[in-house]
Amino acid sequence: MPGQRVVWIVNHYAHHHERDGRATRHQLLAEHLGDHGWRTVVVAAGTDHPTGRAHMRRGRLRERWAGAGYEFCWLRGVDHRGTGLRRTTRRLADIVSFTLLLLVPGTLRGLPRPDVVVGSSFHPLAAWAASLLAARFRVPFVFEPRDLWPESAIGLAGLAERHPLVRVLRSVERRTVDRAAHLVSPLDGVGRYYAERGQPRPFTWVPNGVRTAENDVDVDETSTADETSGAGAPDADGSAPFTIAYIGSMGPANALETLLDAFVLATGRAGAAGGPQLRLRMVGDGADVGALRERVSSLPSAPDVIWDGRVPQDQARRIGQQADCLAVTMHDLPLYRYGVSMNKQYEYMLAGRPLLVAAPVPLAPVAAARCGLQVAPDDPAALAEGMLALAAMPAPDRDAMGARGRAHVLRDNDYRTLASRYAGALDAAASAA
Repeated sequence: MPGQRVVWIVNHYAHHHERDGRATRHQLLAEHLGDHGWRTVVVAAGTDHPTGRAHMRRGRLRERWAGAGYEFCWLRGVDHRGTGLRRTTRRLADIVSFTLLLLVPGTLRGLPRPDVVVGSSFHPLAAWAASLLAARFRVPFVFEPRDLWPESAIGLAGLAERHPLVRVLRSVERRTVDRAAHLVSPLDGVGRYYAERGQPRPFTWVPNGVRTAENDVDVDETSTADETSGAGAPDADGSAPFTIAYIGSMGPANALETLLDAFVLATGRAGAAGGPQLRLRMVGDGADVGALRERVSSLPSAPDVIWDGRVPQDQARRIGQQADCLAVTMHDLPLYRYGVSMNKQYEYMLAGRPLLVAAPVPLAPVAAARCGLQVAPDDPAALAEGMLALAAMPAPDRDAMGARGRAHVLRDNDYRTLASRYAGALDAAASAA
């Protein structure tokens, strides 16, 4: 549209619905930023997260997709499917390759010239490279930390502050923030985090959210045999099992070993006490799937764990709507005191089902809506008690919890609304130039 400014959003693993079967934060924001005067170009890698699958055709360095008011530009990535050292090595190669391609003159030729560049730190090198692109075009840079680095490496990998990798990441982080005219993040404590580190910057909190237009579906009319996968099938006595579902990535950060151990405890206690039949539905993919399946494969509870694998986003939403509760598990890490904003918590709330949360900090929207039960993180016994407590709760009470969550997310976390807030941060950065 005439008069629109252009924003480049650099996000290594941005998802696109037509390519990946699901849309996430930056496509959903891009769909509505045009209403606020911004045409969006999302620059991403041609590899998928978390599977590591490379999508681009052989011999292509980049591919472009253009839609109404926004476009995607994918740069060739390194396929890093698999496990172990090979996966780790190839994933690092994918990160380095994407960073270098961003900076090679001519790789992004033909894209509309940016007025603002956003660097989103799924990993810090992509945001750092985006800051250099902004300097090259002499336009403002907006830093969007979605994970805090090197805090994530310290917390999840157990690295010490003096470790060489941590020192490198600290240097990259410092330089990236130094170039930022504005900070924007789904983590509400990011502004405070950088101020505590001596780098105060203007900050706008833009949480993750949901696209609401696709979700007013009748579960009974849209469910299929493939979607149920036996997870909600009646037992021999005709009663339906109480189904707990996890939908999302399955990697080290997701604390899914706690969820599986808790389910084993809960099924044992329920069986001993004559309680309800429990089922656990695991929907998604990631580096830890093999180890997680092995963890329960020889246990009596194994037949009650349903592994759906990765499914399209609309199917995942119907699975969520069919579950009796939806699980969120996190490790007990200090970095979470600066905020938590997982896509799954909003998708879960949209499904209208109660949440069972094992986290070190309250999930603000869940607490505000009173739509879930929270227990201590990394504690299988506490999580098992939560499963049994929700299973024992009258169904109308669970339905009321889920309805409160859905109403909250529809009111406060529609991407149409969040795009306005995001555009405000872009406007502020542009006006400060």
